[in-house]
Amino acid sequence: MKKLIFLFSLVILMSTARAQIYLEKNYDASTGLTELAISGYKYYLMDVVNNQCRLYNMDHSAWKTINLTVPAGMYLYDIKFVSETLFNTDSKVELAYIYYSYDTTLLFYTYYTKVINENGMELLSIPGCSYVEVDRPGTHGTKMLAYVYDYSIINWTLNTLVYSLPGTLPTGGIAVEGGSRQARPYPNPANAMIAIPYQLPEGVSEGEISLVHVSGQLIQRYRVDRTFRELLIQTAGLPKGIYLYHLKTEQGIISSGKFMHE
Repeated sequence: MKKLIFLFSLVILMSTARAQIYLEKNYDASTGLTELAISGYKYYLMDVVNNQCRLYNMDHSAWKTINLTVPAGMYLYDIKFVSETLFNTDSKVELAYIYYSYDTTLLFYTYYTKVINENGMELLSIPGCSYVEVDRPGTHGTKMLAYVYDYSIINWTLNTLVYSLPGTLPTGGIAVEGGSRQARPYPNPANAMIAIPYQLPEGVSEGEISLVHVSGQLIQRYRVDRTFRELLIQTAGLPKGIYLYHLKTEQGIISSGKFMHE
């Protein structure tokens, strides 16, 4: 009887041990998950210092490194839609990446978006584009919306470019995306106030959220820490329009997003 009790206790102990939360891997930069149509689930890391997208298998072993061309004086901002068979139908990995420069005199950002494959071949180039999103509206195919602001002319223009993509999004549990999967800002559109949820990486105690008008003009920088989980911004006095924001820490750009003020 004592032996049975001992065996039962041992089984319970082993089951409890397996149910514990444990640290599996600590990546040294912003990292996300994606589902590739051919190669399955992968981690992808945005290396801002070396301008690279590094991909890892689910056991965290290195899989591929994709070099990103970023002109001198500009900085890697975001990586989105790490995928296979989305931007074309071959077996190579493709992605969209965004880089920027900041004018310290006139206080505005200039963005640029490119779509490349794993060999560095350029599939698409969008000057002035700071944000892209992909969706499949019913039977109308796969669409990519690119938000473009051209600050190089006096009468600035805001455009939304709609591209038809040859591929499709994955059908599994993880959508093809970039950046962090943090909660979205609310209410969106905003009227008097916007709440921007944020989450700092493990081991990082503080960061900075920059609020930028779609024109590229820096509105404000906000210091954030682990005291709260979201940043509240009064928007009542801001001009109406689209606003971009990004969370930056010592590890680089951690997350980004946009909202509308009406």
